[in-house]
Amino acid sequence: MCENQNINNQPSHGGKRAGAGRKKNSSIYGESTTPIRIPNSSLSVVLRHLEDIKRVSKGASQSQLENLFKADTATPIELQIYSGIVSAGMSKFASPAQDYVQQKLDLNKHLITNPPATYLFTVGKSYDSMIDVGIQPGALLIVDRSITPKSSHIVLADIEGELIVKRLYKWRNVIELRSENKDKNYPAITFTEGQELLIWGVVTFNVNSL
Repeated sequence: MCENQNINNQPSHGGKRAGAGRKKNSSIYGESTTPIRIPNSSLSVVLRHLEDIKRVSKGASQSQLENLFKADTATPIELQIYSGIVSAGMSKFASPAQDYVQQKLDLNKHLITNPPATYLFTVGKSYDSMIDVGIQPGALLIVDRSITPKSSHIVLADIEGELIVKRLYKWRNVIELRSENKDKNYPAITFTEGQELLIWGVVTFNVNSL
């Protein structure tokens, strides 16, 4: 009998064994995964996005991600740009029918500098804590995850599973998320030593309807 065979004359190694291998849906994302290669320049963005998916799979609210919209998949919207001066009183702006068209503008290229790291969020209809900086209820926020958040940045932060928009304030050992509404004077959210502040991204543009 060969020394690497068992009493049933079967090899003692190699081959598929019953029950071996990873169990179905046992990954940290709660579903099957596929190995891929990622460009080094996009690695940090992809890893942050995977962290979001991981949080949802662990029981966080699905509503945190359902409003995400990958900016690099947005359809280009080209608008005509007209030259001229717009008066606050009686308009003297020449008719668009005249030859004042200089070029066409793709809003995606104008508002988004890093498409793979950029997402769009809608502010809640009753959220008025940032109106002094022009962020009205229902506004559309353009958020870039590749920007390192610094003091005075308007940021999107994750507070106990809820995404909120605030101004980041950092000075020495003081870290706060501040509102911008002088009339209601909402208190700042202060972080003490040991508390984790999760900044989801930096707000780069704000779009309001009139």
